[in-house]
This record gives sequence, structure tokens and C-alpha cells, in this order.
Amino acid sequence: MAYTAPIALDPAVPVAAPRRLRVPIASPGLVDRIGAPLTVLALAIGAAIAASIWSFQTHSMLIYGDARAHLNVARHVTDGLRPGPTQLGSVWLPMPHILMVPLTVWRSLWHSGAAGAIVGGACYVYAAVRLFGLVEELTHDRLAAWCGFVLFAANLNLLYLQTTALTEPVLLAFLVGAAYHVARWMRSLSVRELLWAAVLTMMATLTRYEGWAFLAAAAVVVLVWGLRFDRRRKSSEANVVLYTVLGGYGIVLWFLYNLTIFHDALYFLRSTYSASVINGGQSHFGLLGTKGNVLESALTYGWDVVDIVGPAVVAAAGVSIVLLLALRHPHRFRTMLVLGLLFAPVAFEVVSLYAGQTTIRIPQRPPHGMWNDRYGLMALPLCAVAIATVLTRRRLLGVLVTGAAAAGLVAATFSTPLALADGRHGTSSATAGRPELAAAYLHRHYSGGEVLADDSASSAFIFAADLNLKTFVTPGFHPFWERAITTPWRNVRWAVAARGDAISNDLQRHPDRFARFRLVLTDGTIRLYRRADVPA
Repeated sequence: MAYTAPIALDPAVPVAAPRRLRVPIASPGLVDRIGAPLTVLALAIGAAIAASIWSFQTHSMLIYGDARAHLNVARHVTDGLRPGPTQLGSVWLPMPHILMVPLTVWRSLWHSGAAGAIVGGACYVYAAVRLFGLVEELTHDRLAAWCGFVLFAANLNLLYLQTTALTEPVLLAFLVGAAYHVARWMRSLSVRELLWAAVLTMMATLTRYEGWAFLAAAAVVVLVWGLRFDRRRKSSEANVVLYTVLGGYGIVLWFLYNLTIFHDALYFLRSTYSASVINGGQSHFGLLGTKGNVLESALTYGWDVVDIVGPAVVAAAGVSIVLLLALRHPHRFRTMLVLGLLFAPVAFEVVSLYAGQTTIRIPQRPPHGMWNDRYGLMALPLCAVAIATVLTRRRLLGVLVTGAAAAGLVAATFSTPLALADGRHGTSSATAGRPELAAAYLHRHYSGGEVLADDSASSAFIFAADLNLKTFVTPGFHPFWERAITTPWRNVRWAVAARGDAISNDLQRHPDRFARFRLVLTDGTIRLYRRADVPA
């Protein structure tokens, strides 16, 4: 073996030092700490299970029409005229349904609502644990982390909603998780943390459209923080590219899905089942006062946040944010950027109300009532993190603010949570159109054949009928729907029409198509028709 002599370095020639990473925040005690104590996990799991048991025993899991519809969408992937991923829908983003698909395969989990409770409970636990970690990451204080955890996990509206198949708990899990990893990346500039943040952001963008606003805000945060603290050559640009490409990949997939299935990349935005079209009908009757009105949009959503998060907690959060802005602290800039991330979904709700893409009705503002009040939950992580963080900046002021918020939590236990009241009595209720009687009639008299139904308006009826979903011919099944709506007497035995849906409209425009059907039941907004030759 040949011997190679070591290379001698000329001491007169300076050797360039390797470019080193500048860690913006030195926190040796937190560098290797990941997650929260097992006590936090155990408490979150216990709260989720207890709330689910209560919700099941009080028959509250399925009181939302949208909860039943989400369960139906997930079930359609395995049970329908044409099962498969093309049944994931067109307006609602697919991630919550994808998570429920393995569970809704079991009929008992689907029809009891337990599939939604399992997914929602898992997301609630993850969000609560990650919020604990986020506060600890920002404050290096376990007491503050516990305060943030309690303010978040003990919110009665969140505790109830995580027992349903609604999408808000799923989104909160991904948003809080993404914010947690962004905060850790800001401390360490670790690519691994940025990758986790991007993956969770991508999941959020496939859950609800508020995730799209979070993606835009986080991209700005990554750029600003990288330019200020990451001295590696071209590293700040690379960070932004890595985060936005991976974080925005879900949006690209959604556009491609709509283009492939519906031949229109923006089908979710301008189809007859989109929010803009549905809300446009309300606008004609003067029921969409927020559209084009910034003040009314802000007031409507502001009252919604007060009702859902709690007046004392919202007031304490407002004071906390002002204090965090005013008080000098080495980590103030980082804290405000993280709070800005959590504010992005809140801003999205106001903008969406202004654009007429969202409808929220609250008792305090005209036209009054209750509808989609659960959207106020988007402000809960922002409030919890702000209150918990200020506890470490000025201990006395923090104790006063946190104490006021805690008193508000206690006071909230003496009243019915608004999200629960909306599900029971509001426009969001599954029984708002009184589908139960007609669904029970169909279940008793059904003896085979297909049922024509528009699931955009009759999803609660379809769920309550407790039949295999392949029994129903709905707009998502092509070309079965087109054949059935054109010649129903030849293709279906039953037809259910809800006020203002596609079947009601077709009955008015082409009554001859349904000449062989006779009305057997009318209740609320539901009319049930049976073909004349079908035995009673």
C-alpha cells in the first residue's frame, strides 16, 4: 500500500473558515425537548373520551346536517353506485373524508357517527398537545404552557365539536402543528422542522380553505425570518421554495382533481353547489348583510368569536396582544410572527364574509339566528397562545389576565355552548328541514330499487333513511344521475325533493317527467314521491 505524506499547510496563507449557521435563539434546555409531558397527553385523551361519551349518550353526535353529510361523503368512497376516490366531493376539501374512509367502511361506525368522533378526538388530542409545546417553545415556561393548554382544551365548544364529523377540529390540529414546527424552525433553522411545518400546512390546505390563508402567511414569515437570521448563502430563498412548494402541493392536487373529475379546475368555486352560488341566493333576499360590508363582516365574526371562545377569554387575549406588542422582550419579534400565523385563519373568515363566500348568523346581528357559528373556533389558538405567553413577560399582569380568562372558562360551564345550541336549534341543525319522518317512512316501505335524491340538500334525509348509499342516485354519480333525472320513471322507484334542490326545480320545469310518481309524504321541506307501480 502506498504511503501518502500529509499535506503541509503554509502558515502564511489564511484558511477560510467554513460558513456557520447562526442560530437566532439559543435555548439549550429546549433543543432536544420534543412534545409535552405524558400528563398533558393523558388529560387530553381523557377529555376527548369523556366528551364523546356524553355526546353519544345525549344523541348529539349527529345533530349537525354537515356532520351527517361528511360521514356520507366518506362512506361513498366504499358504498355507492360508483365507489372510489372520485366520490370525495367537489366543494368540501377531501382530507377529513380521507381520514374517515377506513372507519366508515364499518356500517356501525358510519351510522352512529363514531367514525367522526374518532377522527375528531385524535385531532383534538394532537392539537392540545402541540399547543402546549408551542407555548413552551415561545416562553420556555411550563406554567405558561399549562395555562395555554387549559384555555384551549377546556373550551366547551371545541370539546363538543371534536365528538362530531365536522372539520374544524381537524383543521385546528394541522394549523397548531404547523405553527409549532415553524416556531421550532425559527429557533433552530433546522430543515427537518421546516419540512414538518410544510407537510402539516399541506394537510391543512386539504382540510379547509382557512389553511390556504395560513400557507400564505407562513410563507411570508419564513421569508422574513430567513432574511433576518439565516446568513447561509441563498438559504432564505431555499427555505421559502421548500416550504411553499411542499406546503402548497395540496392546492395543486385539488385543482388537478377538479380538472380531472369535473373538467374545471375551479369547479369547487363556481359550481351550482359552491358557497358563492348558495350564498348568492341569500343575498337576493337581503340575508347576506356582510357581503361588501367590511364593518358588518368584522362585527359578525367578532361576535361569533366572543360567543364561541368566550367573552372573558377574548378580552384577556386582546389585552395580552397589546401587552406583547408594547413590552420589550428579546423574543418579541418571534412571538408576534407566530401570533400572526395564528391570526391568518381569523382574517380569512372576515374576508370570506366580506366576499360573500361564507354565511354566519349570530344572535347579536341581523338577520339574527344561528348558522355556522362554529367558525369562531378559528380564533381559539390565537387567544390561548397570547394569554399564556404574556404570563412570562409581566408576571403580575399575566396572572391578572390569565385569572380573568380562567374565570370566563368557569362561567361558560353554566350555559349551553353556542356550537351545541346551533346544532340543536339553529339553521345548521340536521333536523332543520324535518327529514326524519320522511326518512323513516322510506326505511319502512323500501323494498328495492333506486331513490333519486340531491344530496346537496337531502344529505340529512339520506343519512336518516339508514339504507345502503348505493340505493341513492345523486348528482355525484355520472351518468346515473343524468339518466335518472331525465327519465325518472324508467330508472328509479322513489324520488325525494327538498326545497330549492335540483329535483324540486326539475319538478317545476318538467312535471311530465314525474307524471308516473305520486306524492306519499310531505313534512317540513321534504317531499317524498313513489312510482305508481311500486307496491305500498
